[in-house]
Amino acid sequence: LLARHPPVMERLRREVSNVMGDLTNATREQIRGMPFLACVVKESLRLYPPVPLNNREAVRTTMLPTGGGPDGTSPIMVRKGEMVVFSQYVNSRRKNIFGPDADDFRPERWETGELDNVGWGYFPFIGGPRQCLGEDFALMEVSYTVVRLLQTFSTIKLPKGEPVEPVGTERQKLTLVLSSADGCRVAVCR
Repeated sequence: LLARHPPVMERLRREVSNVMGDLTNATREQIRGMPFLACVVKESLRLYPPVPLNNREAVRTTMLPTGGGPDGTSPIMVRKGEMVVFSQYVNSRRKNIFGPDADDFRPERWETGELDNVGWGYFPFIGGPRQCLGEDFALMEVSYTVVRLLQTFSTIKLPKGEPVEPVGTERQKLTLVLSSADGCRVAVCR
Protein backbone atom coordinates (compact mmCIF):
# COMPACT_ATOMS: atom_id res chain seq x y z
CA LEU A 1 0.00 0.00 0.00
CA LEU A 2 2.77 2.45 0.83
CA ALA A 3 4.55 1.84 -2.49
CA ARG A 4 1.27 2.55 -4.27
CA HIS A 5 0.72 5.75 -2.25
CA PRO A 6 4.03 7.70 -2.23
CA PRO A 7 2.66 10.83 -0.46
CA VAL A 8 1.52 8.66 2.46
CA MET A 9 4.91 6.93 2.59
CA GLU A 10 6.77 10.26 2.55
CA ARG A 11 4.66 11.66 5.36
CA LEU A 12 5.25 8.50 7.37
CA ARG A 13 8.98 8.64 6.61
CA ARG A 14 9.10 12.21 8.00
CA GLU A 15 7.30 11.12 11.18
CA VAL A 16 9.71 8.21 11.69
CA SER A 17 12.69 10.50 11.13
CA ASN A 18 11.36 13.15 13.55
CA VAL A 19 10.75 10.62 16.32
CA MET A 20 13.76 8.36 15.78
CA GLY A 21 16.47 10.73 14.57
CA ASP A 22 19.59 8.59 14.11
CA LEU A 23 18.38 5.81 16.41
CA THR A 24 17.54 2.51 14.74
CA ASN A 25 15.91 0.27 17.35
CA ALA A 26 12.52 1.76 18.07
CA THR A 27 11.11 1.26 21.55
CA ARG A 28 7.44 0.72 22.35
CA GLU A 29 7.24 4.32 23.59
CA GLN A 30 8.76 5.69 20.39
CA ILE A 31 6.37 3.65 18.25
CA ARG A 32 3.43 4.87 20.33
CA GLY A 33 4.72 8.40 19.70
CA MET A 34 4.06 8.00 15.97
CA PRO A 35 0.34 8.74 15.51
CA PHE A 36 0.42 8.69 11.71
CA LEU A 37 2.07 5.25 11.81
CA ALA A 38 -0.88 4.05 13.90
CA CYS A 39 -3.26 5.52 11.30
CA VAL A 40 -1.43 3.75 8.46
CA VAL A 41 -1.56 0.42 10.28
CA LYS A 42 -5.26 0.85 11.16
CA GLU A 43 -6.13 1.75 7.58
CA SER A 44 -4.17 -1.21 6.22
CA LEU A 45 -5.95 -3.58 8.60
CA ARG A 46 -9.29 -2.01 7.73
CA LEU A 47 -8.83 -2.72 4.03
CA TYR A 48 -7.04 -6.05 4.46
CA PRO A 49 -8.17 -7.61 7.74
CA PRO A 50 -6.04 -10.62 8.73
CA VAL A 51 -9.11 -12.85 9.12
CA PRO A 52 -11.67 -11.40 6.70
CA LEU A 53 -14.39 -13.99 7.25
CA ASN A 54 -15.48 -15.48 10.55
CA ASN A 55 -18.41 -17.27 12.16
CA ARG A 56 -19.96 -17.87 15.54
CA GLU A 57 -22.63 -20.20 16.86
CA ALA A 58 -25.47 -18.50 18.74
CA VAL A 59 -25.46 -19.65 22.38
CA ARG A 60 -29.02 -18.37 22.91
CA THR A 61 -31.91 -17.19 20.75
CA THR A 62 -31.49 -13.49 20.08
CA MET A 63 -33.45 -10.85 18.21
CA LEU A 64 -31.13 -8.48 16.37
CA PRO A 65 -32.61 -5.00 15.80
CA THR A 66 -31.67 -4.85 12.11
CA GLY A 67 -30.53 -7.13 9.33
CA GLY A 68 -33.84 -8.66 8.32
CA GLY A 69 -36.37 -7.91 5.62
CA PRO A 70 -35.69 -7.00 2.00
CA ASP A 71 -33.82 -3.81 2.89
CA GLY A 72 -32.00 -5.13 5.98
CA THR A 73 -33.66 -2.66 8.35
CA SER A 74 -36.14 -5.03 10.03
CA PRO A 75 -35.36 -7.12 13.12
CA ILE A 76 -34.02 -10.61 12.54
CA MET A 77 -34.10 -13.63 14.84
CA VAL A 78 -31.03 -15.77 15.35
CA ARG A 79 -31.94 -19.04 17.03
CA LYS A 80 -29.76 -20.85 19.52
CA GLY A 81 -27.37 -23.17 17.67
CA GLU A 82 -27.54 -21.29 14.36
CA MET A 83 -24.29 -20.30 12.71
CA VAL A 84 -23.76 -16.60 12.03
CA VAL A 85 -21.15 -15.75 9.39
CA PHE A 86 -19.73 -12.23 9.22
CA SER A 87 -17.20 -10.56 6.99
CA GLN A 88 -14.82 -7.95 8.32
CA TYR A 89 -13.63 -7.47 4.72
CA VAL A 90 -17.10 -6.32 3.65
CA ASN A 91 -17.91 -4.53 6.90
CA SER A 92 -14.76 -2.41 6.77
CA ARG A 93 -15.76 -1.02 3.38
CA ARG A 94 -19.19 0.22 4.51
CA LYS A 95 -19.72 3.72 3.20
CA ASN A 96 -22.18 4.56 5.99
CA ILE A 97 -19.33 4.09 8.49
CA PHE A 98 -16.15 5.02 6.60
CA GLY A 99 -17.56 7.51 4.11
CA PRO A 100 -17.96 7.57 0.33
CA ASP A 101 -14.24 6.83 -0.10
CA ALA A 102 -14.40 3.66 2.04
CA ASP A 103 -12.73 1.65 -0.74
CA ASP A 104 -9.71 3.98 -0.78
CA PHE A 105 -6.49 3.79 1.25
CA ARG A 106 -6.66 7.03 3.21
CA PRO A 107 -4.95 6.79 6.64
CA GLU A 108 -5.89 10.41 7.40
CA ARG A 109 -9.46 9.26 8.06
CA TRP A 110 -8.27 8.04 11.50
CA GLU A 111 -6.72 11.38 12.56
CA THR A 112 -9.90 13.31 13.36
CA GLY A 113 -11.07 10.97 16.11
CA GLU A 114 -14.45 10.52 14.39
CA LEU A 115 -13.76 6.80 13.98
CA ASP A 116 -12.67 6.22 17.57
CA ASN A 117 -16.14 4.98 18.49
CA VAL A 118 -17.20 2.89 15.48
CA GLY A 119 -17.40 -0.15 17.76
CA TRP A 120 -18.09 -3.22 15.65
CA GLY A 121 -17.52 -1.18 12.49
CA TYR A 122 -13.81 -1.93 12.81
CA PHE A 123 -12.66 -5.18 14.38
CA PRO A 124 -9.59 -6.67 12.66
CA PHE A 125 -8.79 -8.62 15.83
CA ILE A 126 -12.45 -9.45 16.57
CA GLY A 127 -13.51 -8.34 20.06
CA GLY A 128 -15.17 -9.29 23.29
CA PRO A 129 -14.23 -12.58 24.97
CA ARG A 130 -12.87 -13.99 21.68
CA GLN A 131 -10.58 -11.04 20.94
CA CYS A 132 -7.17 -11.99 19.60
CA LEU A 133 -4.70 -12.26 22.47
CA GLY A 134 -1.86 -11.32 20.14
CA GLU A 135 -3.33 -7.96 19.06
CA ASP A 136 -0.84 -5.75 20.89
CA PHE A 137 2.11 -7.90 19.80
CA ALA A 138 0.93 -7.94 16.16
CA LEU A 139 0.43 -4.16 16.07
CA MET A 140 3.82 -3.54 17.64
CA GLU A 141 5.51 -6.03 15.30
CA VAL A 142 4.05 -4.56 12.11
CA SER A 143 4.77 -1.02 13.31
CA TYR A 144 8.39 -1.87 14.13
CA THR A 145 8.82 -3.57 10.75
CA VAL A 146 7.48 -0.54 8.87
CA VAL A 147 9.76 1.79 10.85
CA ARG A 148 12.82 -0.34 10.09
CA LEU A 149 11.94 -0.64 6.38
CA LEU A 150 11.62 3.14 6.09
CA GLN A 151 14.90 3.64 7.96
CA THR A 152 16.78 1.03 5.93
CA PHE A 153 15.65 1.91 2.41
CA SER A 154 15.75 5.42 0.99
CA THR A 155 13.48 4.32 -1.83
CA ILE A 156 10.62 1.83 -1.77
CA LYS A 157 8.56 1.82 -4.94
CA LEU A 158 6.78 -0.37 -7.42
CA PRO A 159 9.06 -1.98 -9.99
CA LYS A 160 8.97 -0.47 -13.46
CA GLY A 161 5.94 -1.77 -15.34
CA GLU A 162 4.15 -3.01 -12.21
CA PRO A 163 0.47 -2.06 -12.53
CA VAL A 164 -1.05 0.27 -9.97
CA GLU A 165 -4.32 -1.51 -9.24
CA PRO A 166 -7.05 0.14 -7.21
CA VAL A 167 -7.28 -1.11 -3.62
CA GLY A 168 -9.24 -4.34 -3.41
CA THR A 169 -9.06 -5.19 -7.12
CA GLU A 170 -5.81 -7.16 -6.99
CA ARG A 171 -5.97 -10.96 -6.91
CA GLN A 172 -6.35 -12.17 -3.35
CA LYS A 173 -6.03 -15.58 -1.76
CA LEU A 174 -8.31 -16.56 1.10
CA THR A 175 -7.49 -19.40 3.45
CA LEU A 176 -7.94 -18.77 7.15
CA VAL A 177 -6.17 -15.48 6.45
CA LEU A 178 -6.17 -13.05 3.54
CA SER A 179 -3.06 -12.68 1.38
CA SER A 180 -2.03 -11.49 -2.04
CA ALA A 181 -2.35 -14.26 -4.62
CA ASP A 182 0.48 -12.80 -6.71
CA GLY A 183 2.85 -11.66 -3.98
CA CYS A 184 3.99 -8.13 -3.31
CA ARG A 185 6.73 -6.87 -5.60
CA VAL A 186 8.64 -3.73 -4.65
CA ALA A 187 11.93 -2.17 -5.70
CA VAL A 188 14.14 -0.93 -2.87
CA CYS A 189 17.32 1.13 -2.70
CA ARG A 190 19.49 1.89 0.35
